Amino acid sequence: MRSRVLAARSRARGITLIECVIAVAIVAALMSIALPSFGEAMARARLRAAAQDLALDLGNARLESVRPGAGLVHVSVRAGANWCWSVGTVVDADCHQPPQGTLHVARSDDYPGVVLTRGVDTHFDGRDTLAPAGFAAEFELAQGQQLRVQVTPLGRAIVCAPQGGSRDFPRCS
Repeated sequence: MRSRVLAARSRARGITLIECVIAVAIVAALMSIALPSFGEAMARARLRAAAQDLALDLGNARLESVRPGAGLVHVSVRAGANWCWSVGTVVDADCHQPPQGTLHVARSDDYPGVVLTRGVDTHFDGRDTLAPAGFAAEFELAQGQQLRVQVTPLGRAIVCAPQGGSRDFPRCS
């Protein structure tokens, strides 16, 4: 009888409660280390997305301006806490109440944690060969990372890092 009980115990395999608690503790420790860096990575991704989306909207405005009959296409940029930008045919458009003819609007709510510190309105005219080159906008995170969007003389929007040190974008010139 005793040998049957011992044989049954030796055949019973599984994990004990102690092993399960240790595994959960290890996972919790790893998560507590990874979570802060994950939050920073998400903030950097939102900063990158805001700058790239404005560059894309500037490129789309340039393309829209050369479409037959399009005329001027304006990009209105509003900096500050409740920042936004809009692309359309209306000069100095309010991007919180976009008028008829607005092609695209982006708001600070779309990119939480990202601040548009400076911005300049620009326009594209398909009849001109050169675009108004220069500074377009600068985005910043609370941690201090910055990205800038600039327009080249040929009308191409580029994203650069004013402080350098970005693996994704070149240093602004």
